[in-house]
Amino acid sequence: MRGLKFLGNSKIEMSELPDPKLGKGDILVRVKASAICGSEVETYVPPGGVPWGGNPGHEVMGLVEDPNGSTRFHKGDRVGVATVQGCGECFWCRQGKQDFCKKAFVLRNAHSEYVVGKECWMQPVPDDIDDGLAVLISGDGLGVPYGTTIRSGLTAGDTTCIFGTGPVGGAMVIMQTFLGARVIAIDINPLALERATKWGAWKTINPKETKDVKGAILELTNGLGPDKSYEACGNQEMFNLAMEVTIPGGTVMTVGHGTHGIDSVRERLSFHSDPAKGEFWGRNLCVRGNLACHFSDYTDQLAMIRNGLPIRSLITARYPIEQFEEAYRRFMGGQEGKVILTQ
Repeated sequence: MRGLKFLGNSKIEMSELPDPKLGKGDILVRVKASAICGSEVETYVPPGGVPWGGNPGHEVMGLVEDPNGSTRFHKGDRVGVATVQGCGECFWCRQGKQDFCKKAFVLRNAHSEYVVGKECWMQPVPDDIDDGLAVLISGDGLGVPYGTTIRSGLTAGDTTCIFGTGPVGGAMVIMQTFLGARVIAIDINPLALERATKWGAWKTINPKETKDVKGAILELTNGLGPDKSYEACGNQEMFNLAMEVTIPGGTVMTVGHGTHGIDSVRERLSFHSDPAKGEFWGRNLCVRGNLACHFSDYTDQLAMIRNGLPIRSLITARYPIEQFEEAYRRFMGGQEGKVILTQ
């Protein structure tokens, strides 16, 4: 089959890839649309850019090509394919939380002519949902921002701070504004901040142009700090800052890919007799992660879109897959929000 092949050192080519093989419970899908994800930077840009046998694409929808005996889906049906797939039988899979399954794996080669996925991890795409939007709600594009926002306990009237406004952080700006929050967006890319403003951000801060980012956040929140903070850039400094500024009793969500983590701020999380020095214990912070989307969230995401969530605006460019070079150039350069490759 035809598909993109990552060659390493920021090089990609259109190539012939091995045809996917069907196993028990699998369905063959002809790809109609796939999304470029920020996590692909890890395999595209040196020093992480190493050759692949194919591509790391994992956000995808298409048409059923071979139902492989399925009674639920038929040839030609529009389907969204889950990014993370599990065994389908364990405690977590039965709840639709397949990302917790011990046998969970991430879909690959979505930027190709065909993909294979398990029937139990496919969703029917309604007629009122276009291909690009179907990609967002079937996988991580909306699933991760949705899960991160909802599991943070956000309520209308909250002031939130989002550290990193790429596609994931940008989707949270859209969703949290829609849910009634005042959003402070933080990014070093002025184009990303311009998009965040268009998507509804209340205020924006560029750390490259602001000497005292912490002070700026506190000034905007009457010295109290945001009710909820969301680290979406995989940066230890920003994670530390999120811990420092969040209001006592507030919540910090971490979703960005990176080497950051609580172990790196152990001293900041340790108990002190002076509560001001014990940022985790002394201020009753709740810190949660949210790496992937739950399959069970699909219905609620669909309902939110039908109730007016303007998430379609997250998609700022659509390219035929043959124009992959331009698509990746603009995405990797921070010039776009979510980019869709079409076939």
